[in-house]
Amino acid sequence: MSNKYAKFFPNHDEFNLENFPYYWISQIYALYVAKMDNSLKKYGLDNSRRRILLAANLHPNASVSDLSEMTLIKISTTTKILSRLKEELLVETMLCAEDNRVTRVILTEKGEEMVTKINEMTALLLNDTFDGLKPSDVDRLNEALRKIKSNLE
Repeated sequence: MSNKYAKFFPNHDEFNLENFPYYWISQIYALYVAKMDNSLKKYGLDNSRRRILLAANLHPNASVSDLSEMTLIKISTTTKILSRLKEELLVETMLCAEDNRVTRVILTEKGEEMVTKINEMTALLLNDTFDGLKPSDVDRLNEALRKIKSNLE
């Protein structure tokens, strides 16, 4: 049976790693994280804490499990990261009034300031990243990635 995607599969006779989309996805993500981590060092942050801060900013009063889901970080790791962010006075946590089993997370003023700095760094990095691409290229890329994600779910 013939498969129209066969040439992209590692078990294909003429497979070339440079034709494997997940190779490029992992390469791009690793380079993005490395550059982001390098920029975050001056603020004493790392990529995991950045992801939690940005998620907490987008979803005020999110639960720990919500943040874990949004960032694709295990709940136990999310809890550890939040503990560290709390020590750094970037977030506050509180028990949910309706359900004491749920912990809610909000950014502090210092946390909001850090999100602003992170967003500024991200804008610079993305500007460099997308050099030579048209906005419509990025739109098509995003649409393709959304479709792939949907197919994996």
